[in-house]
Amino acid sequence: MKRAPDQTIDPSQLAARITRESASNLWFVGQALDARKRRLFEASYASMRVIDDFVDDDFLSLNEADRETRRSTALTYVETWRDAAMDALAGCAPRVGLNERDHAVLEALRLSARGSDVPPDPWQRLAEAMAFDVREGPLETWADFDRYCEGATVAPATVFLYVLQAQRSGDEGLCAARSAKSLATQARDMANFCYLVHIMRDFAKDAARGGQLITIPRVCFETHGIDRETVTVDSGRTLELLKDLSERADRRRIAARAMADGLIPALGSIEGRILNALLTIYERMHDSLKVDPSPSRDRASLTENLRATLACQLGLALP
Repeated sequence: MKRAPDQTIDPSQLAARITRESASNLWFVGQALDARKRRLFEASYASMRVIDDFVDDDFLSLNEADRETRRSTALTYVETWRDAAMDALAGCAPRVGLNERDHAVLEALRLSARGSDVPPDPWQRLAEAMAFDVREGPLETWADFDRYCEGATVAPATVFLYVLQAQRSGDEGLCAARSAKSLATQARDMANFCYLVHIMRDFAKDAARGGQLITIPRVCFETHGIDRETVTVDSGRTLELLKDLSERADRRRIAARAMADGLIPALGSIEGRILNALLTIYERMHDSLKVDPSPSRDRASLTENLRATLACQLGLALP
């Protein structure tokens, strides 16, 4: 059995570092939150990030033989992470069985969620999606994809919308007084839109690491005459597949913007600007992908320029 982590690790600082080092768009906009909300956001983000990185980097990137050998162990780790997250959200110290870093991150979640009505359902749904990845379950249809997204992307977005809408409660806590179901309904179109944009943006990188990392359904590959295991980024068929994904993202984008425009007036001033900034980044990235969906194009400069523009609106000082 693995030991509990060295208590000299500062859980909150570790969660903040993991979130910062992700350099994600959520990290960027999350910097504008007040201290209390930011601690909960960072701990929530880091707790979800560590299990996602475990599945992608420590399991799915292995060759087929090694994945088969380590599948049972990986599934056990996902289950242990899920149970530890439930412990943390219930106010209990996370159980042993995780590595030192992941244990400390879930302790940060426990500390930051004290006195708050954070719904545990998103962590449970994320665990289901991560277990699906480890089993390499079949994504056959777009309906399968939508079900998978409930854990893989709607769950984290649900927590983000919780943080934006929560109000101070007592000395330490936050209260959004919204069910996990209602938060997920708000988050669904935005989460799926952003996820499709991520898939398009990272297509070349994920194809190079193995087709199992491209989380789109088999029917999409077959429609364009592409084999998942041998997909290449320099073919006309791949370009048509990416155009297909862009059109699907368009439909989610319209609904996501309608949700955000309806929610922003009910949020605090900074929270409204955060939500608008996040969605704007993905909308502009999507615009770029629609003009040129080529998977080999580097879009880092586009994101950097957008962040520089939005930083002023959010009151952030970029390095």
